[in-house]
Amino acid sequence: RAPARVLVSAGGGYMLRLDPGCLDAGVFEQRLSQARDSRVAGDAAAAERAVTEALALWRGLPFAGVPGPFAEAERHRLGELRTGAAEDRADLLLMLGRAAEAVPELTALVAAHPLRERARGLLMIALYRCGRQAEALQAFHDAREQLAEDLGIDPGDELTRIHGQLLAMDPALAGQPQPDAGENENTVTLLRSAPPPAQVPPEAAGFAARTAELDQLHAMLPAAASEPLVVVVTGTAGVGKTTLAVRFARQVASRFPDGQLYVNLRGFDPSAVPTEPGTALQAFFDALGVPPRQVPATLDAQTGLFRSLLEGRRMLLLLDNARSTEQVRPLLPASPGCMVVITSRNQLTGLVAAEGARLLPLGVLSNAEATELLAGRLGAERVAAEPDAVAELAGHCAGLPLALSVTCARAVTRPGVALGDVAAELRDARGRLDALETGDEVTDLRAVFSWSYRKLSPSAARMFRLLGLHQGPDISAAAAASLAGLPVGEARGALAELTRASLLTEDAAGRLSCHELLRAYAAEQAADGERAAEREAARCRLADHYVRTARAASERLYPARGHVELPPWPPDVTPEKFASYEAALAWFDAEHRVLQEAIVAMAAAPGLEAYCWTLAWYWSPILKRRGQIQDVAALQRTALACAHRLGDPVALAHVHYDLGHVSGRLGDWAESLEHLTLALELFTELGDRASIGQVRHGLALLLDQQHRYAEALEHALEALRLRRAFAAPAVVAYSENAVGWIYAHLGRHAEALLHCGRALELHRESGSRSGAADTLDSMGYAYDGLANYGQAIAHYEQAVDIYRDIGDPEGQASSLIRLGDTQLTAGLPARARLSWEQALAVLTRIPGVDTSDVRGRLAQLDAVDGTGIGAVRPA
Repeated sequence: RAPARVLVSAGGGYMLRLDPGCLDAGVFEQRLSQARDSRVAGDAAAAERAVTEALALWRGLPFAGVPGPFAEAERHRLGELRTGAAEDRADLLLMLGRAAEAVPELTALVAAHPLRERARGLLMIALYRCGRQAEALQAFHDAREQLAEDLGIDPGDELTRIHGQLLAMDPALAGQPQPDAGENENTVTLLRSAPPPAQVPPEAAGFAARTAELDQLHAMLPAAASEPLVVVVTGTAGVGKTTLAVRFARQVASRFPDGQLYVNLRGFDPSAVPTEPGTALQAFFDALGVPPRQVPATLDAQTGLFRSLLEGRRMLLLLDNARSTEQVRPLLPASPGCMVVITSRNQLTGLVAAEGARLLPLGVLSNAEATELLAGRLGAERVAAEPDAVAELAGHCAGLPLALSVTCARAVTRPGVALGDVAAELRDARGRLDALETGDEVTDLRAVFSWSYRKLSPSAARMFRLLGLHQGPDISAAAAASLAGLPVGEARGALAELTRASLLTEDAAGRLSCHELLRAYAAEQAADGERAAEREAARCRLADHYVRTARAASERLYPARGHVELPPWPPDVTPEKFASYEAALAWFDAEHRVLQEAIVAMAAAPGLEAYCWTLAWYWSPILKRRGQIQDVAALQRTALACAHRLGDPVALAHVHYDLGHVSGRLGDWAESLEHLTLALELFTELGDRASIGQVRHGLALLLDQQHRYAEALEHALEALRLRRAFAAPAVVAYSENAVGWIYAHLGRHAEALLHCGRALELHRESGSRSGAADTLDSMGYAYDGLANYGQAIAHYEQAVDIYRDIGDPEGQASSLIRLGDTQLTAGLPARARLSWEQALAVLTRIPGVDTSDVRGRLAQLDAVDGTGIGAVRPA
């Protein structure tokens, strides 16, 4: 018995070993591949023969009787290939002028697959070429009824285009037999003998800036390529995509000696529909000198001919103002010597994924680039004469080249008007779009923005309008979801559409933004497209989102911060949650500018005052820890005005307490005492004993700052008593530490360590890292008083590490200074110097902080000769 060669055992079963070409399915796919190659080469006859041979291999249903998911998947895949091959054969028959042969095959194909629009379209063309125009039109009506009944949709663009050609009796629909390979060679020869096209438009006058982007485009040009290079220049309306692409195309034209082709695809044209790929290809054929009779009727065949013509050529294609990937894909050459530059407001991610296109996002101009553009248009002397006005103009135009160009036009037409006056006309953000109006659809900013806005889906358009109500520099997806009253997942879909349309930009952290002029346009659309009640509801949802998220973050960072009652929770608001201390800290960092520049002002508006003071309550602690004391004072003054308008004693009491605390930090002890006294009176009237304990704690801290330790101890002990009775353990921890700190300053170090030990345990239980750092610093001071320098240094170093981790520069610097004091006393002057130098480096990064104390220590250390032995510890 010879060894088996076909059916062999393998593992726990059997395996068939078959040579290539033994399976009819494999041969079928090989023939289809041959047909594609012949078609690309322009040999329609050979392609038709290969497809016919492939279809002749079929003998009923593949894998008939074989169960299981693999067999089912293969049946589906091969069936799709067969149907596509049948369509390809019919298309090739039309190219070869054999429409009569195609009609019966297409009729059967449409009957078997009534929803395949390509087959319907080919049948319509075949019937028309056989002189059966009425039947061709009936085939379209049948398709429309079938699609509406089964799917509730209209026929697609290609089928609609063919229908229009039928109605117009377009001569192009009559078609001509596809030239054989010899004729195609003649066409290519004709191209080689024709003068190369040079269709790139002239450059815009006064081109400026964009040096970095031009360098990126030049860097993409390889010395040798194995595939055509495709670059998508994307960006918002008016950002200068076409201007940049034309500039680059002119610079590199000599590297493409076989010519440069240009087409405006009108993807966002206000007065015309987007250019069909077939129309663009016809324009290219005209530029390349291809006779109309040699242009095939179907889009696939036209694409094949176009790629054949460009094979082996070095050509540059500029596809301007593209709408979609589907519009562009048939226009892409296959020759590695070609480069395609596409401009689009959409990101065309399909090209990036499938064709390996490179994306060049174009942002607004920097202030320096905007100034350069203005100088190029207005003249260097006029710009140099009014630098402040130029900077203001650049800011009002949001760095948008189109807006800057319109502004230049206004200034050029009025040479006697100062640039400062032109800037003043743009100063009002609400009327800025009016001031930049030109009456020309191509340059009017509202019109240009509208081309993108009108293309949006209803959900994305609504999201865009509502974002106009958010005046912050950027926004998170979660905040946008609450603004629109949507689940976060649904909101992300709308935001992604806006990003793809370049109406928003997304940074690496996932935050979304747009320039000021787009935001003004969005606000106008909100005013026109949203009822006043919905706009107010959206603002309420947004304010509520920030307040509830700030509360969640504050609970993670400062568990001892007492809760204040929030307004009723509006429906459809989804505040963010935080799984870690770091996540909560990161949220406050990311939202700082938004809160400061937009949300506080919005919440201070009539009707939203409750959001303002509660936001101030939860945001203030992190600002204090960051040393932003002036910001806290300004925030709380706004909150106080809102509390007075509300006439709410609870709000007034909490705001007076915070103002008392921050006034003490600023050294205004009289104002601090006034606010704390008012807070104490209000909380006493309210009968809120836990908050009375909080105010007594604040009075203790105020007296401690004035070194009035005996008086401070009285308030601190009373605060501790009240808090032990009425507050949570996380709150008690702060009072334990305050008592310990004051005892240490009174020389009662053992009692200090007892209270601080309790405080540290409670802080660690609650997760308050800031409270733990404060307490470790207090214990360091107490151990220093006991001359236990090793323990003092160890506790100070732990405090410094935590302060550094949580981003508390003032706490870090204070502990470093006291650490240096202890190190110097312990006979470690070099380490003391290092600690003080680190403290100075931290303090210099805090605006307005007095550094004289630490500088004095370093100066005294410098005055001591040698290693510093004998130095006196600074006071």
